[in-house]
Amino acid sequence: MALREAGELSAAECADAVGISRVSARRYLEHFVATGAASVRLQYGGAGRPERRYRRS
Repeated sequence: MALREAGELSAAECADAVGISRVSARRYLEHFVATGAASVRLQYGGAGRPERRYRRS
């Protein structure tokens, strides 16, 4: 799994690593968060929305 190898990544980074769409990657990652297999933190940058960063629990 890309999350295990990367340590922490965004849905876009996960999608690129696995070869699926960003939306599909985010759905899987959010499922992992809901089941306790992963955790999420918000990374604030400049203007705009914060980036959701996922890591294995």
